[in-house]
Amino acid sequence: MKRSVLLVVLVLLTATGCNKSEDEGHGDVRYAQQITCVNNLKQIGLGLRIWQGDHGDKSPFELQIVEGGIMEKVMPKDGYRQNGYLIFQFMSNELTTPLIVICPKDKKKVVAKDWQSLTASNVSYLFPASSNVFAICPIDGNILYLDGTVEVSDGKRSQRR
Repeated sequence: MKRSVLLVVLVLLTATGCNKSEDEGHGDVRYAQQITCVNNLKQIGLGLRIWQGDHGDKSPFELQIVEGGIMEKVMPKDGYRQNGYLIFQFMSNELTTPLIVICPKDKKKVVAKDWQSLTASNVSYLFPASSNVFAICPIDGNILYLDGTVEVSDGKRSQRR
């Protein structure tokens, strides 16, 4: 009896709108993909903070190659760091899988089989030549700051988390 009552309650909750409507941005694939993008950026941000902790609070592009960085290979051009995928290769010990460098909404990119084979065709995120931004998602508009926080954009407003 208790099981059937519980089952009825669960069915009623899901059928009567416990799930958010598409207008509210919940319960649909696009929202789940944006959350995954934010999660990817958060994981990248955590990896970045670990890398910075091991390198005097500097990012890989803030240190020259002789100092253990990658500055010369990712020089800014037209407002963005060139060869940004090299930053992820360089930080690969602090990152989990190449899957996290692709926004799930980006259907043009393919997942690299490993960090050594990573190229620009395997990375969605861009690296602005900014003093406080590490990476942005050109699809969702989410922003990863150098302190590891992510600004989430839903097209109407943004919120820093």
